[in-house]
Amino acid sequence: MSAASWISVVGSLNVDLTFRVPSFPAPGETLIATEAVTSFGGKGGNQAIAAKRAGAEVRMIGCLGGDEEARRYRARLAEEGIDCSGVMGTKGRTGVASIALNDQGENTIIVDPGANLQLTPGKLDELEHLFKGSSVTLLQLECPIGSVIKAAQLARDAGAMVVLNPSPWNPEVIESDIPCDVLILNEGEAAAMSSGVMGHFLQRGDRTGIVTRGELPTRVFTGGKLQEIAPPEISPVDTVGAGDTFAGVFAASFAEGREILDSVRMANSAAALATLREGAQEAIPNRDAIVEMMLRQNGSF
Repeated sequence: MSAASWISVVGSLNVDLTFRVPSFPAPGETLIATEAVTSFGGKGGNQAIAAKRAGAEVRMIGCLGGDEEARRYRARLAEEGIDCSGVMGTKGRTGVASIALNDQGENTIIVDPGANLQLTPGKLDELEHLFKGSSVTLLQLECPIGSVIKAAQLARDAGAMVVLNPSPWNPEVIESDIPCDVLILNEGEAAAMSSGVMGHFLQRGDRTGIVTRGELPTRVFTGGKLQEIAPPEISPVDTVGAGDTFAGVFAASFAEGREILDSVRMANSAAALATLREGAQEAIPNRDAIVEMMLRQNGSF
């Protein structure tokens, strides 16, 4: 793996509390979960692990609390082979996400950011050196948006391509016009952004917009054209973390020098595989499994 394939992931690190339920509760309704599982998550951590398992060298930049969960999460990242020199410890609690997962594999998520809110622009300035040597910087929105903007600027100054996954959606993305080269959205985020705003984004420089659509073909707006890449046909068990898997694997493929459409094909295959197992990080596939799925789906890698 060459130095050019390093990725810096700036984002959230959470402890996930997942409840499996037959259906989502209506207002005022109490449901009994059939299972409750505690695991590691957060969009930043999930995407970092996805990129690493896809073959990239990854450094994580984020904040953990001063609790036992923080120590265990840091050890988990190190076990994956992720550079944790940019993972800062803070007072207070590590971020927490409460996830409800129904029998159709759909999910709803509530997040308490906790220590993630301590990832400030000033702290990122102190970590400027970690952006150097990375070909791609990957960002999401579970940290303060001012910090996301600062990270994008530091990445650009370091000569890195910037991939932004604006999730969970924040309308300030439109006002801030965060500098980036690739925008990855799901259908809901794309609808919130609107076609007019998306068009404005794509007109500014050589930018690419990607819209994931579950089992429907992924839409890719690049080079003035709209193209669609169909994902593998599968029966999902659990969709938690599929979007993060897509973003992390896309960034890994892009960092290796693959073309946009080939990187989307790789990311589609990885995201499909991630829905076949329960959990977020537990379900993220490794490179060999992704390659096998691509060969089965496309006949080539």
